[in-house]
Amino acid sequence: MLRKIFLRPKKGFTLVELLIVILINAVLFTGLISIYIANMVHYRKTLNSNRLNQQMQIAMTIISNDIRRAGYWANAQSDIGYGHSNDNPFMVSGNTDISVNNSNNCILLSYDHNSDGSLPTINTGTDDERYGYRLSGQAIQSRPVSAAFSCTAGASTWENITDINAIQITNLTFTLTTYTLTTGPGTHGITLRSVDISMTGQLASDSTVTKTLTEHIRVRNGKFIP
Repeated sequence: MLRKIFLRPKKGFTLVELLIVILINAVLFTGLISIYIANMVHYRKTLNSNRLNQQMQIAMTIISNDIRRAGYWANAQSDIGYGHSNDNPFMVSGNTDISVNNSNNCILLSYDHNSDGSLPTINTGTDDERYGYRLSGQAIQSRPVSAAFSCTAGASTWENITDINAIQITNLTFTLTTYTLTTGPGTHGITLRSVDISMTGQLASDSTVTKTLTEHIRVRNGKFIP
């Protein structure tokens, strides 16, 4: 007796099920793409922020190192004492060992760079031991040899130490603080100085990437009051 064998047809995915699977995969893929893009944006922001911070920190270090040396004179140790006048050429009347302009965005200073105990004539064509830093436009500038020793010197006569095509400095502020310490009878004493610097910048290619640096600098050379 022959028995009829009935084979059940294999059940596959319906069209609706395929569409649901495709939709789920699309949602998952879109989520992965979004996470990847967000990570890339964060990475780029971090990279740009580090680049901005590095370039601003270099400028801050250059300025800070000069300010710390303001008023240095190689012969100071043998000149200070009661009965002595203040013979330091970097601190006598008419010479600026350190000063800040009224806008607080420019600082002028001088010191005995070559330790020879003398102050060269300004604009001699060589290092006259007078230095300055200021904000001009969106760049930090320094005073080069033979340029006018003035915060109002023409922009083209001072040199940029930051590249406006890379970073733009939106604020540079110098705050000079003085404190006189009496060390003897009468007016004998020493004037201590410090400078606070605030610098704010942004990337030229992305103004949303900003950075502010601050630094407190103790001027190492006090001003003797005979």
